[in-house]
Amino acid sequence: MRISAFSSWRACWGFTATEVTTVLTAITILSGVAAPAVNNYVEDAKLIRARSDVRTISVSLIRLFSDVGVQRARESGWASYDLLVGAGLAPLTETPAARRWGMSGGAAGVGTLDDQLITNGAKYSPREPRSQFGWRGAYLQDPVTADPWGQRYAVNVAAMKSHALDTVTLSAGPDGIVQSPFERDGLPTIGDDIVSVVSSSGIGR
Repeated sequence: MRISAFSSWRACWGFTATEVTTVLTAITILSGVAAPAVNNYVEDAKLIRARSDVRTISVSLIRLFSDVGVQRARESGWASYDLLVGAGLAPLTETPAARRWGMSGGAAGVGTLDDQLITNGAKYSPREPRSQFGWRGAYLQDPVTADPWGQRYAVNVAAMKSHALDTVTLSAGPDGIVQSPFERDGLPTIGDDIVSVVSSSGIGR
């Protein structure tokens, strides 16, 4: 069968302007519908990661506290600090009761989680085979990075000096502002702060 030149030319035509407009409109509508779902998924993933991080840091600190025992009181031992922090920005604080969560890194009373859990910056004595106490780190495989919103994780180790206060690992959460008080009896979950308990009874020995 012979195909005319006119038919061959028509077969090479692309989409019409109406068809292109229809497709682009459909894509725009679908993108608008999908964007909130994608954003919600990303935000949920950040919350899951932050909750996992605070639990991991808390468990690691429990092991450290148990291992080093009275060495906690040595120079640069964890008990010489009020606040231990990871990498990241210092959060804003909403109330005077939360102010100490925002202390700047390097300030008096502020130490780093990496020194305690990874590098043994406090120079705790290593645990000997027949000894009950001694540093057995590293307690984490990787340095403590910022939370998913760029803020630092922090631990109010000053509360360990009291049997009536809770020591927690805290992330300021999505808003980057700490609403929870620094010292409190009972799990201090206020606003969107994310916390995990390290101790609810202070130093045991």
